Formats: sequence, structure tokens, C-alpha cells
Amino acid sequence: MNLINRIVLAFCVDPSKDPVSSHVLARLLASGAFAPGSAEVDGRAVQHAQLGSVRCDLLQLDDVLSHDYPRYAPVLNQQFGDADAVIVVNWHEGKNAPDPIFTVQTTGDMETGAFSPVDPVITRALFLAVEAQRQKAALGQFSTWMEATHWSGPMYGAESGKLLSLVKPSVIDLEIGSSPRAWSYPAAAEVLARALLTAFVAPEKPKLSLLGIGGTHFEAGFTQLLRDYGDTQGIAFSHLLPNHWLVAHRYELSTRLPDLLACARSIKGGVDAVAYHDNLKSSYKHQVQKLAAELGVPAFSHRKLRTPDIAELIRDARVES
Repeated sequence: MNLINRIVLAFCVDPSKDPVSSHVLARLLASGAFAPGSAEVDGRAVQHAQLGSVRCDLLQLDDVLSHDYPRYAPVLNQQFGDADAVIVVNWHEGKNAPDPIFTVQTTGDMETGAFSPVDPVITRALFLAVEAQRQKAALGQFSTWMEATHWSGPMYGAESGKLLSLVKPSVIDLEIGSSPRAWSYPAAAEVLARALLTAFVAPEKPKLSLLGIGGTHFEAGFTQLLRDYGDTQGIAFSHLLPNHWLVAHRYELSTRLPDLLACARSIKGGVDAVAYHDNLKSSYKHQVQKLAAELGVPAFSHRKLRTPDIAELIRDARVES
């Protein structure tokens, strides 16, 4: 049985709305891997490719998909509802954001407690493929990151994060950031195109799926674990819940525990452990322990996970409990 059967790639074709997407799109179409089908979205033919055992559908949209869920959700659900994920290729920007970067970001809204379903097979495959292509291209000035879970919809007119529930498949952002120079850098667009062509040809199931809680929006403690052990120890991160939104939305309260559980349960296959940042305040660490107990998994400081055998650490913790 295939780990992944169908992936949808979504590109905004308007450079005034998305300064990255069209650059990556041009390289994918020039690869010769895609051919037009009979279906159309926004008046453009849906392109198809067979990448290993995975069917890949490519959408060329008038707008950034995440900026207009009410418009695009019915199309996605009707034509691509069985997809394992929709990958939105776009740009990253933000005050004090690292630059230049590639980033993989899962979708969720911590204010409302709405989280898109996510498969760690896919997030891990994307991260490792981008990092491999970055190294192959010798782009030492760029780095590859897992970014905190969020959704840009509310910044572009969406009324509520609850709109995330409109789209059935998982939605993941794949971005170049965080400045105009990075967005238009030709070799960076080539890295993402090559990563998308290779990531799903022979994906592997992670040995260990982790939920990350705490830290910064770009938390080096979590990303470095994936850089160092994503391949060698088979770990995967998917949803990452940063400290600033934990505090802003009062995730230390008992009333927010159901939202933490909803986040964990949105991760396909469940999680093997919860990884929390060492600097979390005690009230949040207590909430993490409650979450882990409800899930029946151990919780560890991100520092403690820096070990040659994370699987053994998790097994020992389960025996002790």
C-alpha cells in the first residue's frame, strides 16, 4: 500500500499577489514532467504528473489559495478531495524572520483551535527533499526550516480560522523567504521545483512522529532536531505551536486542553511523543504533561531529545510510566 497516493500543488500565477509562486511554477512546467488534462480551475488546465507511484495535480490559480478558502474549498473538495495534501507554494515575510530561507509550514489557527489534518510522512519528505536540493545546489546562504503552524487567511480578509475546516485535504505551505532578494533568487526557485519533483517518489514512513510545543516562530531547537536526526533516526515534526501564541491565546487554561488534543489528533497516525521547548513556563509545561497523559505518550524537553537513540528514550519512558 502506498504511503502517499495523490498530491496537489497550488500556484498563484499573479506576481503582484505572490512574488515566489510563478518562478517555481515556470521551472516545474519546463521540467517536462507535467501534461495538461481536461479539467480546469480558474480557466487554466490542471496539469498532471506521475512521480513514482504518486499522482501529482498542478493548479494555476488567480489568487493565493490560502487567501480565499470560500472560493477554492468547493473546487478542492469536489475534484481533489482524496488528495493526501495540497501544497501551496508561496513566499514568506515577517518582522525579524530569518533570511534567506526555505520553509515548510503546516496550517492551523491557534486562536480558534482549528487545525488542518497533516501527515508527517509528507512534512518530513518535503523538509528532507528541500534540504537535499539546497545542499546539492550549494546554496550555503540559504537554510531550511520548519515554521510554526499558522494560517495567513485572516490577514487577507478571512473572518475566522474556523474556515480551515472547509478544505478536506491537508494544506501545507512551502515557501521562500523572507525578502524580495530571496523571493526572486533563481537558484532558490530551482531548489523548490526539484524538491517537489523528488520528495514523493519514494517517501518513507517516519519512525517517530513528534508534536512540537513552545519556542519561537522559527524554533531552531525543533528544526535542528529534524536536520540532525530526520534522516538518521527517522523523526518527523508536523504541527509546531509556538510560545507567543500559546501565551496570547491562553493555552495554559484547562479550557484549551481540548484544542491541544484536537491538534495532536489531526496528525495522521498519532504522535509518539510531545516535544516541548525547555524555556516554557511551568503552567504550560503542566498543560503539556496533561496532553501527553491524555494521548498516552511521553513528553520531553527538546534538549533531552538530542540523543543518539530517541526511540530508546521514548521506549524507556513508556516502561517507566
